[in-house]
Order: sequence, then structure tokens, then C-alpha cells
Amino acid sequence: MSAWVEKLSARGYKITPQRRIILEILGNSDRHLTAEEIGQEVRKTEPSISLATVYRNLNLLADLQIVSRLNIHDGPVRYELHGGHNHHLVCMDCGVAVKLGVCPMQGEVNRVAEENGFEVSNHHFEVLGYCRECSLKRKLQQANSTAEGGTAGDKD
Repeated sequence: MSAWVEKLSARGYKITPQRRIILEILGNSDRHLTAEEIGQEVRKTEPSISLATVYRNLNLLADLQIVSRLNIHDGPVRYELHGGHNHHLVCMDCGVAVKLGVCPMQGEVNRVAEENGFEVSNHHFEVLGYCRECSLKRKLQQANSTAEGGTAGDKD
């Protein structure tokens, strides 16, 4: 976490208690967190910090590329410490995000960019779908719907 604190300081930003707590929470998390989840954790340590303060600091940290935003289809934005590449499998139901260990820019995407003279300044890659648990839940719901006499595509 000290590297993130140094990055803030080097850019002329104060290391406020709020920023330090947010960075600690993100650094200790093994998953992407929503601003509300971060706010709940922050208030365990410092009850006087508002959700607006959490959002304001997350936006600043994201603008400085210290924190990454993960925009999930029809879900809340989730945050993590910026770790360079941000490539994920994202569940559209529960919002779980699994980091990919590969970068798609190393293959076909990079070749197409080079062929077209496209200069890449930044990138992120997300594959949307359903995690194992949500996929099983959806299949069970479809099977139950079909067993009750309807079809998965029926509308009332």
C-alpha cells in the first residue's frame, strides 16, 4: 500500500485518513467492492466518514489510476486497487469478477490495432456472462418454468 500512498504524495495530494482507510480496505480485499461496501467498512473504523466522502475519494483515486473501476452490466460500479491490467470475467447476476491471467492485447487484438495504425493508450477487457452458481440457478429456474407448463421464453 505504501506505493499508492507515495503516488498520491508525489502528485501533490494529501494522505488523508479517509484515503488511507479506503486504500487499506481495497488492499485487504480479495474481491472488487462497491462504494457502499467500502463505505460500510470505512464506518467500522471511522463512523464519521460519509458515503459522499467515500465516493469523492474513489473518483479521485480512479482519476489518478490508483484505483480501477469495474463497470458491471446493470450493476453497481466496483473498485479495486489498480494492478496494471484489468481483464475480467464478470457475472451479470451477482457481480462477481474473476481476473484473467492473460492480456488479449498480446494476440489478435494487438495485431488488428497495429494493422490499422491504431495507437493504444489504455485498455480494459471484460467478458460478461454468468458465474457457475448463477448459471446453475438460471438453469433451475428455466427447468422449473418449463415443468410448470410454460416455456423459458413465455411472457404474460
